[in-house]
Amino acid sequence: MKNQKNTLLKYVFEFIVVFLGLLLSLAINNYSKKSEKLENKNALLIELKESISNDLVQLGIVNESLDQAIESIKFILENGKKSDSLVAFHVSNISAKTAISFFPQKGIYNQLINSNSFELIDNPKLRSRIIDLFEHLEDRKDAADLKNDFFVESFDKSIVNKIRYRIQIVEVDNSVDLNTKIIDYEVDRDILRDKVFIGYITNAEKRIYYYKELLKKYKNVMSEILMILNNEEME
Repeated sequence: MKNQKNTLLKYVFEFIVVFLGLLLSLAINNYSKKSEKLENKNALLIELKESISNDLVQLGIVNESLDQAIESIKFILENGKKSDSLVAFHVSNISAKTAISFFPQKGIYNQLINSNSFELIDNPKLRSRIIDLFEHLEDRKDAADLKNDFFVESFDKSIVNKIRYRIQIVEVDNSVDLNTKIIDYEVDRDILRDKVFIGYITNAEKRIYYYKELLKKYKNVMSEILMILNNEEME
């Protein structure tokens, strides 16, 4: 009877040892996986920081192009005599740059979501701002981009019988903007008194200002994300 009791205790002890070994193995495995996920999350946030920094540069270029379109609109609307060559240049500028778009890079954000790394971000404010940037603002921007594209297409069709010009592309040091040079032109003498033409020009001005306000929101959110990431690096 005593031997049976000892044997039973031995089996129970062995079972407990094996069971605890399995629990320890699972705990180590879970810790290893969690550490790997955290490392991946941190690496993606570093890449996100670099991506957003590059997007801020791109945003600045888009803003400069929109400012050039505004200057061209002011030239068309201001009183005074204007040469046909300058009218052709500024109309071309308005047509080319009114619908210029800002395209933030979304690849790193998609990786954060698809790898389930996004849920590991502890800072609720950082999570909120990232969603604002890549979801809420993007929805608004996509709608504005589409409307502006249709507007410029309609504008170009409206002036085909009023102004004709050929352009030469001048290369620039970025992939966002382009500069042009007018090499041939013909401008109807009454174009600056044409109500439909002026209506399009003033409408373009309004659309550009609205888009610049949207870009200002982008800049604020991206700057805030960078500030949070920089502060967390210092901690």
